[in-house]
Amino acid sequence: MTKSMGTPNHLTVTDFLASSAASKLSANQQRHAQAILEDVQQARETVNLANGEWSAAQVAGTLAALPTLVNQPHAYFVAVVPVLTAYFTARHQPNLAAVLAAVKAARPELVAKHDQVSDEQAAYDDVVDLVEQWVQAMVEQPEVANLASRDLTNFVTIVHTTAELMITGKHLQPEDWTVTSLDEIMFGPFTHLLDEEDRVPVLFNLVPFSLTTLFRYLGEQGRLPHQAELLAWVSDRHSALITMYDPRLEHFFEDLTAAMQAKGIQASDHAAVDAFTQEYLRAHPQVGQKLFSTDQQSGKSQHPHQLKYSQKRRKKRRKR
Repeated sequence: MTKSMGTPNHLTVTDFLASSAASKLSANQQRHAQAILEDVQQARETVNLANGEWSAAQVAGTLAALPTLVNQPHAYFVAVVPVLTAYFTARHQPNLAAVLAAVKAARPELVAKHDQVSDEQAAYDDVVDLVEQWVQAMVEQPEVANLASRDLTNFVTIVHTTAELMITGKHLQPEDWTVTSLDEIMFGPFTHLLDEEDRVPVLFNLVPFSLTTLFRYLGEQGRLPHQAELLAWVSDRHSALITMYDPRLEHFFEDLTAAMQAKGIQASDHAAVDAFTQEYLRAHPQVGQKLFSTDQQSGKSQHPHQLKYSQKRRKKRRKR
């Protein structure tokens, strides 16, 4: 990026990153410096504060809006103040003292808003790493190693999505996985969590194979006491699993989630979710007719529990 965040010195972001001032930043600050400077300028323009030279008020308004406009880890927000301090100082910012005071004053809000997110992200990253270890072990098995490239990518997606829903979504380690918890995540939340481009027949055709492989692997590791029941569940619901995605139901889950969020209802509060869902369906009876009609293949109706797991912190599945 060659754009400057103001006029004095015409110091561009690129020039700053190559300067001695940038080299004095910590490793974390250097890692996020370019994104921070670009995001701050974009945020300034978004909130209509890009008029003339930076003022203390413009800095305060821009940094107040920044957390709502970017999806970044906690370490990024920790680096915002030192990066901006170094940048404004290096470009000989007019009214430097007032501008730096505004930058410093923004730090508590920038950091505090992401403390909880940071903890959640760290916990989620640990789960992703654990599941990836399982995947690496399973791809050594001939039946997995011989999959075509597209099928292998879908296999990884299915394993990660299922395991993450169980561990992060339902807070259940493999030792506690049961047919009840599996049933709750596979018909509804599973498809809701998939990226749109992954909701295709070739992926769903691999769901029974992927689940069976995962359960056998975890059983071999001594981590799946209910292995037999889980394998039987997959076998009994083979047809339902390969045909379970219905775009109309997906739209319902998305609309219901948005309506719940607007009312401040937490998806973990099952009683509140149930009450709101009933109210929502009374207001949209045509949706209810489709949602709760008997599923001839799975033998049960869909249920809205565990809707809200597709959070920003979820990573794109690894592509192979």
